[in-house]
Order: sequence, then C-alpha cells, then structure tokens
Amino acid sequence: MRPRSLSLRSKFTLIVLGGAVLPLALLGLWLNRTAERSGEELLRARLGTSLGQIVDEIGLRWLGRRSQLLRLAESSAVQTALRENSPSRETEDAAQIELGELFAGMRDAVESATVEDASGVARWSVPSEGPATSGGTTLGNPALLVRLGIYDNATGARLGRLDARVSMSSLLPGGAGWGGVSGSVLAVFDRGTGASLLPLSIDPALFAGDRFVWGEEPWLTVRHTLHEPPMHLVLAAPLTPFTEPFQQAARRNIWILAIVALAVFALATLLTRRTTRALVRLAAAAEAVSHGDLERKVEEAPGDEVGRVARAFNSMTESLRRTLRELSQRQALAAVGEFAASLAHEVRNPLTSIRLDLQRVEEKLPQDSDARELLGRALGEVERVDRSVTGALRVARSGSVTLEPVDIRQPLESAIHSAEPELKAHGGMLEQELGGADPLWVKGDAPALEQLFLNLLLNAAQALDEGGRVEVTVARYRDGVSISIRDTGRGIPLENIERIFEPFYSTRPEGTGLGLAIAQRIATAHGGELEIESTPGAGSTVRLRLPGSPPA
Repeated sequence: MRPRSLSLRSKFTLIVLGGAVLPLALLGLWLNRTAERSGEELLRARLGTSLGQIVDEIGLRWLGRRSQLLRLAESSAVQTALRENSPSRETEDAAQIELGELFAGMRDAVESATVEDASGVARWSVPSEGPATSGGTTLGNPALLVRLGIYDNATGARLGRLDARVSMSSLLPGGAGWGGVSGSVLAVFDRGTGASLLPLSIDPALFAGDRFVWGEEPWLTVRHTLHEPPMHLVLAAPLTPFTEPFQQAARRNIWILAIVALAVFALATLLTRRTTRALVRLAAAAEAVSHGDLERKVEEAPGDEVGRVARAFNSMTESLRRTLRELSQRQALAAVGEFAASLAHEVRNPLTSIRLDLQRVEEKLPQDSDARELLGRALGEVERVDRSVTGALRVARSGSVTLEPVDIRQPLESAIHSAEPELKAHGGMLEQELGGADPLWVKGDAPALEQLFLNLLLNAAQALDEGGRVEVTVARYRDGVSISIRDTGRGIPLENIERIFEPFYSTRPEGTGLGLAIAQRIATAHGGELEIESTPGAGSTVRLRLPGSPPA
C-alpha cells in the first residue's frame, strides 16, 4: 500500500508555521527577557550623563575656590613670617591681619583655614575664634578638608601647609543640580577619610557597590573619582521606574505578536488555498496544451511566483504559436519563391515580344518622326520593368544581390517617377530633398534598390488622404547614406507595428503583405537597416541606412 503523503496545501501551512509563527514566538520571549536589561542600560546612561554634568560643574567651581586658597597661601605677610625662624610679634600680627582680610572675601565658600609652618605647628587660623577641625562635616553645613602646600614665591622652597574646610554648597550645583534622573540621590565621600560629605537618607555603606536594594526596590549606581578636589561621587536612582515601561511594552508586544501569529496562520491558510487553486488551473492548462490546444491561457496573478509561472506559461504558448506561424509563413514564402521564378519567366516572355515589336516599329519609322521619342521612352520602361522584376525577385528568393557602385539618387529618382501616378491618384503631393548635386555612392544593386524605394513610396501614397504629403530626404551620416520617406497619412496602429515586416501580413484587404517584407530583405542584402516610426493619425517615417562606398 502506497504511503499517504501530505498535500501541497498542508506543506505550505507547515512552512508558514515554521518560518513565521515560530520566529514570532521566539521574538516575544526575547522581548520579555530583554525588557529589564534595556531599562537598566537606559538608567545607567541617564545616570552617567547626569553625573558627568555634576563633575563638570564641580570642576568649574573648584577653579574659583582653589584660586581663593592660593591667595591665602601666597600672602606676602604669611610668607615673610614663615621664612623667619623666630618672627617678631609685629610680623605675626601682620600675617594674622592679612589672612583675616583675605578670608573676609571668601567666607561664603571657605569655612575656615589654618596655616602650619614647615614643622607642622599651627601658626594662624581664620576665623580666629575656634580651632580648625580635621575634616568631615558639621551639622547642616557639609565641608571638604583641602590641604595645599605653601611654597616660597621667590625660591620655591616649601614653607608650610594650608588646611582649609571648603563648603560643599560652594562646589555642588545649586538646588537639585543632580536631579536629571527622577528620584536620584547624590553621595559625596572624602577621598582621604571616606567620610560622607553630604547628609544621606540611605545608609552610606550601600553606595559601595554597582547596585543595592533599598526599601525592597533595586537601585543602580554610577561613580566618579576626582583628584582635585579630593572626593568620590556616587549617583544612585531606583531601577523600577525605568524597567516598568519596557516590561509593559514587552507584555503588550507579546499580545500583539500572538494576534499577528493567529492572523498569519489564517492568512497563510487562505493564501495556500488560493495558490493551490492557481496551480491546479495551471496543470489543467498544461495538459490541454499537450493535447494541441495552443489557445489555452491561464489567469496571471500579479506579483507572486505563481503569477510569474502563469506569465511564463502564456509566453511559452504565445511563442509556440508564433513559431508555428513563422514556420507556416516560411513554407508559404518558399512556395512564393517557386511562384516567383515562374512569374519572372511568364513576365519576361511577353516583355521580350513587346520589346521586339517596338524595335521593329522603330526601324520602320522615318528618322524625323515624332513617334521615335515615344517609342524610345516605352522601350526604356520595358527594360526597366525587366530589370526590376529580375533583380527584386532574385533578392526575394535568395537574399543575395550583385553589388556595384551606385549613386543612390538614380534608383530613388526612378522609383519616384514610377510612384507619381499612385500619388496623384490619392491626391497627394511629393516633396524631395535629395542632398545636393554631388553623387552619393553606395554599393548596391540598382534595380533591387529601385524596387525597395518603389515599395516604400507606394505604401506611403496608399496611406494618404486627399491633400496629404510625402517627403523624401537624402542625407549623409557618418560613413553612409540615410534615406527617409515620411508621409502624413493614417499611421500604423501600435498593435500592428511589430508585424509589418512579416510576409503576407497586411491591414489592407487588397494588400499582398509582401512589399515591406521584400524591402527589408533587399535592405539586409545591402548591409543596411530599415526602420519605421509611426504615430496613429499623424503618419509614418521609414528610414533606410546604407553603408557608403568609394566613387565608381
């Protein structure tokens, strides 16, 4: 028993499930897993930006505080007193007075300052009431202990040290300057002692790590260390306000993905049914063509692969029909070749009799008879018809010509002369611009070229309405000659322009469909190109390009 296989529709459905629904499920799982990490990365970036702004502000403010402290250390009275091993009372008092005057201008930024000599003995303090502390903070007024060396302005020798307590409010940004992140807390620690320089509502020990839990809520921290002023800054903020939007979005996206997955499954089911129906129709059409029904077509769905297959199938059947039609035309053209040989024989025989009769009449006429001119013209036309029939039919049958230098104007003028009756019969006018008096040499068969031009001129004349116009233009181009025949007739419909060179194809009931086919064959035999441009209702232009030739 043959095992039962899955239908094409079931296979397509499984492909959609494996290629679309499963990746959507994995995407939903990934969104849920990355929600917290995305919120954490965003919070760290925001905290880093805020802390960077705080550090920049502290750096700018520290430049002002440091310049104030250097004025104390570089006081002339202080340096004079420190240079002397046993300064006088007057020198000591002068240093204390100058320190007090300088300190008065920085009281809002510097809480106190103490000057020690090289042996570490405190010599002066400002303000003078109360000794200097060794760092840390005082209640309600956090301060940072800063130590600067005092060096001789003249020699650079170390004279002592300046200990100053700088107010934190003068270094930190005003107001809530670190509030770039909602709920963030700034902690500042002395680099030397590790003491907290700001009052904190959170245990300062928690700020030692990258994250901590406070009030059952996770917090993240970022940190930065400054060498001047010597402090360590930590900015912390709760994580939940940043992860919650991502988690909500992830949950919402999971629901959306579930809905999309269901919609994809439903759409896949619908599309597979439609696709398999199209494939069934395509299989039926292929089977019909295999039985000889070349007119069978299938519906072309735009855009998808099934539509491309349908278009390819229709193109294949159209190409097959065209190939069979061309094969039939070639067989008909072969029959015409045989008919042409017989026709040439049948035309030459009466032409030969006519020529001989006319020659006998010419011999019997007196030398001064006016009829001699008419007979000479008739004999010339008989010779021209004989040459044209022989040359044109030779090209039509074999595609070869006898090439020799020809002034292109000669066969063109002969064709114009022969086409004038047809032009007059349709009430048309002929305008010609034959490119000056110098010969335009090409290598060709004059009778065949004359037949080519005559076919084109007759087609142009037959397309004219009363009062129409045919323009013939001859010009040189690069290394060849271009002949254009333009008419103001009805033009050729766009759907017929591609078939006009096919043998036996004609839009006129009385047409044979051989004129343009023979003309194109003659042009090809001469190594030339024949092109047609046409606008329905405005006329057509036929352009023949032939390679040039040296003068005969």
